[in-house]
Amino acid sequence: MQLAEERRQLIVETVDRQGKVLAAELAQRFHTSEDTIRRDLRELDGAGLLRRVHGGAMRRTRAEPSFGQRADDDAARKGVLARALVECVQPGDTVLVDAGTTNLAFVRLLEDGHAAAIITNSPRIALELGHMRATRVVLLGGVYAGHAGAALGAHTVAEIRRLRVNLAVVGACSVEADRGMGASDAEEAEVKAAMLAAASRRVVAVLNERLEAPAPFLIAPLSELDQLVLEADVAPDVLERLRQAEPAPDIRLAGRSAA
Repeated sequence: MQLAEERRQLIVETVDRQGKVLAAELAQRFHTSEDTIRRDLRELDGAGLLRRVHGGAMRRTRAEPSFGQRADDDAARKGVLARALVECVQPGDTVLVDAGTTNLAFVRLLEDGHAAAIITNSPRIALELGHMRATRVVLLGGVYAGHAGAALGAHTVAEIRRLRVNLAVVGACSVEADRGMGASDAEEAEVKAAMLAAASRRVVAVLNERLEAPAPFLIAPLSELDQLVLEADVAPDVLERLRQAEPAPDIRLAGRSAA
């Protein structure tokens, strides 16, 4: 019989190698019950060796910098994406804007009165728009999550589900051709998915390093996007895979004509 200590060491090695594991697959591999595996995962999580998630576990990562810490990183690159996002806004639109530092750069470029209303779950974005008079600014409620700089949770999702807007500008931690858009936090993923569902037009802008970079929680497949805004120097092979997604969103290279 395999010793529990040996099994747990093998689980940690598997998580480190694969990034994530499923409890059912581990139970089959080690010829034991899922309850035993779940107990292993609880103990390993408590020891800081992995992170338990629903149905399994994933590799622990370093704490992500706060929204405020990230706000001014890569400002020039985010500014290029932000200008492309501004061009997505039609006069009189009601725009739902997700929390995110690229989206913060985007709202800084909006002219007062171009959009009828901006609705956001980000206090920082709402404050940035405090000077506006012709454009109505609406801040969604919920539990504030400092790492995301946003209101998250069931209350936020319920408010979003009562909305119908012209345009949603949503952020993503990951964009993969085969899987779609992902987030590093389950509550963020749920809020972002609700925002996409509330909008007639949906756009996401991402920096190169977020392409083909797996995130554990699915937001939505690429088929739910109308436009994906990328940096002009995106790797050609990555761009080709995204264009071959079925059905693929319109892909725009920021600073160039729509692709």
